[in-house]
Amino acid sequence: MLLEELHKREYIDSVFNQYEELVKKQPDMESELFIFERMVYKRVKKILKKSGQLKDVEKRDIKKIIHFSSIAFTEGSLVAALRLEYCQRCGWCCENCSPIYITEKEYEGYKSSDKVITADIKPYKEGYRFTEDRPCEHFIRKTNKCDIYDQRPAVCRAFPILIKNENEYVFTPNHFCKYAIEFVVQKAITEITTCLKIKDDPDFLKNLEKMMENQIPQKEDNLEDRVKKWNEIADKLDSKFE
Repeated sequence: MLLEELHKREYIDSVFNQYEELVKKQPDMESELFIFERMVYKRVKKILKKSGQLKDVEKRDIKKIIHFSSIAFTEGSLVAALRLEYCQRCGWCCENCSPIYITEKEYEGYKSSDKVITADIKPYKEGYRFTEDRPCEHFIRKTNKCDIYDQRPAVCRAFPILIKNENEYVFTPNHFCKYAIEFVVQKAITEITTCLKIKDDPDFLKNLEKMMENQIPQKEDNLEDRVKKWNEIADKLDSKFE
């Protein structure tokens, strides 16, 4: 199994065990993920075929890595999802997401902002939420734009990562979101390419880990700094895989 070339067995097991626990809480997750992963598989297969690598990877390995990539709920996934080049600005999330969660800090900022926040806001869990959504009142359907884009909540910035409250983040395998699909496609391609590199060069992973040493953002870093660091790492990885 290619995936085992990259990760220790216990780490792989922990990710899949986490998924099993999630399914218990969200019974619809398996059917949603099935549709989502079929769409991801088509894209991954096309990319591998174009690069000439499809012949080097078994179908079951591709599917296993795609499944792994889809359910790896990590902070790295949260921040990587902020890579705006994946978003096609279709407005689906603005029309269909609920609740639109607002942190207490964001709420205080809205109260003192000189921008007009027209939507009603009410208390929700540890913070607040827009009272009305689906669609969000700040979504302009005619132009597919947000009229508070620069002040939009973190939950909007991070989609397809859902911020459920101050401490809980959930990746949503939404097959309507081309952003989510492209994110998992790129993650899966990175996993597959790295595994193939390891097969050709046993020291590749060791050298990669050395390159990344001391670059992983710390939790105490603010979100903007974490985004910057993760994107710098992603850019370096991209150059290594060329």
